[in-house]
Amino acid sequence: MKSIDRQTSKRAIAGGTALLVSMCFSGASAQEILAPGLEFELGAGVLVAPAYEGSKDYRVSPFPLFNFGYLATRNGFTLGGGDGQGLSARPSFRFLGPREASDHSELTGLEDTDAALELGAGVAYTMGAASAFTDVRYGVIGHNGFVGEFGADYVMRPEANTTITVGPRISWASGNYMDEYFSVSSAESGASGLDQFDADAGFKSIGLEASVRHDFNENWALETGAGYNRLVGDAADSPITDVGSKDQFSGKIGIVRKFRFGF
Repeated sequence: MKSIDRQTSKRAIAGGTALLVSMCFSGASAQEILAPGLEFELGAGVLVAPAYEGSKDYRVSPFPLFNFGYLATRNGFTLGGGDGQGLSARPSFRFLGPREASDHSELTGLEDTDAALELGAGVAYTMGAASAFTDVRYGVIGHNGFVGEFGADYVMRPEANTTITVGPRISWASGNYMDEYFSVSSAESGASGLDQFDADAGFKSIGLEASVRHDFNENWALETGAGYNRLVGDAADSPITDVGSKDQFSGKIGIVRKFRFGF
């Protein structure tokens, strides 16, 4: 029965992803006409976050920054851009570092997890200073599960070049993702002393994120952020989290530069 449930979950998620992609492109075509070209921001920063999901230990690591601006083709198709109001679409990605049992005594006996790269897309609807969004990604490297976030933001601009954003977050994950990061097999249980556990698809965390952006000029900006997430569902019940922590904090700071290319 569990395998049937998982197959049904996978079909539902795949269908939802197809609908999301459809929404992305139909929403993008409604944007105002822009000069053909591509605009985006690239940068780098420092991230302080749990060593792995469910960890009580933290590590400092470099991380890339990417903000999508817009893509406009000569045939009139537009993705992004405009005044930021209404429906918009964007690419979404996330990198997860490896989890090596030899680095954490509480994970002795568990198999390592490889570094992972998730790629996907997201849509947002903005009205005034408030917006709501959803992102869906698939693990193209490291795992083969779906993950996603739902969230809302309230935007404040105390100065013309300073933007403050704060809002709640909810994340979910498919069975393949949960199995990779939160399950404990019978073999792992025997080697580690942790209880055997089979993590299923469902909501993974709830939390709050805040960020501050300061634009130095039209090309350079400083971005800072902080977040708190509480693991829920099978992610919270996993023996891996029991020897770690359900409370996950993070903080980051980085510099981005804007790039524009005409077609």
